[in-house]
Amino acid sequence: MKRVSDVNLSVGSYLAAIDMGSNSFHLLIAQVMPDGWRQEYAAEQKVQLAAGSDDGYLKEEAQARALACLRDYQNIIAQYSLTELQVVATASLRGVMNAEPFLTAVERLLGVRPNTISGPREAELVYLGVSSGLSSGGEAAMTPASIVVDIGGGSTELALSSGSELVHGLSVDVGCLRFLRYFPEGKLCRAHFSAAYKAALAMFTQALSDFPASFLEPSPRVIGCSGTLLAVEQVLLAQQKIVDGELRGIHITPLRALADNLSLFNTIDEVCYQGLSEDRRSIFASGVAIVLALFEALGIDSMDISTRGLREGIIESRCVTSRLRFQQGGQQQ
Repeated sequence: MKRVSDVNLSVGSYLAAIDMGSNSFHLLIAQVMPDGWRQEYAAEQKVQLAAGSDDGYLKEEAQARALACLRDYQNIIAQYSLTELQVVATASLRGVMNAEPFLTAVERLLGVRPNTISGPREAELVYLGVSSGLSSGGEAAMTPASIVVDIGGGSTELALSSGSELVHGLSVDVGCLRFLRYFPEGKLCRAHFSAAYKAALAMFTQALSDFPASFLEPSPRVIGCSGTLLAVEQVLLAQQKIVDGELRGIHITPLRALADNLSLFNTIDEVCYQGLSEDRRSIFASGVAIVLALFEALGIDSMDISTRGLREGIIESRCVTSRLRFQQGGQQQ
């Protein structure tokens, strides 16, 4: 297995990407095909690397969970003859003081040093991942003005596109794990939910002030991805008894009803809905507050949902780079 290199990828070779998110770690193994790539294996583990890091330091127990997960992933990766492995770190490692020793430990374990990417770069990769799914024919293509959104544990990424071209990417420090601070001692009540919602709305509104007005008027097509938005969609689908082939995505009326219903629970750990996994219980209320704030900030009534995201974007970026190098090399010969 090699690090990311300048060589062209050959058809049939295997690539792997690990997304070390603030809440979950994702693994994707893909095989290079003549027209792109094909998923061979995918996994997700709840790690909560950013848990307790509000003071600027990764906690030892969080690092231990992360390394245990990566050991599991290493055992899976060993079953494939990989050409390359890319490991990407996001919001959880962008601002902490003790990132270096942790990154060194990961490098010793995997043989590859994680690349801590910026927020705008993360938004770009998320866009690539989502758009690769749209172009594969499974979903409708991008509209003239589209926004791709990823609400993670530590931050929210937004990518603006015009047709098939990425125009602007930004990152906002709003995440479902980070926003647990608005639910002290895990208590869930209208006041705490409202505080989280108002904080997210203020931060989104400020961030979106830099967006070109043409992307927000009229309402753009918004495509969401990753854990928080997928979890909200699954709960809403279960409540509305929607099955495959019917209307999917998140819509404002049932979303508001879900937000109101959360006040029936006394603590965030008590939250329980059909379609909600055990791993997402404690961060679901903060996630719903963030999603509702994002709908308000964007002025939208609905959001499409994609199952692709950052890890697919990592693979897509590498394959696109290799194809461009191959084409340029052929032109020079």
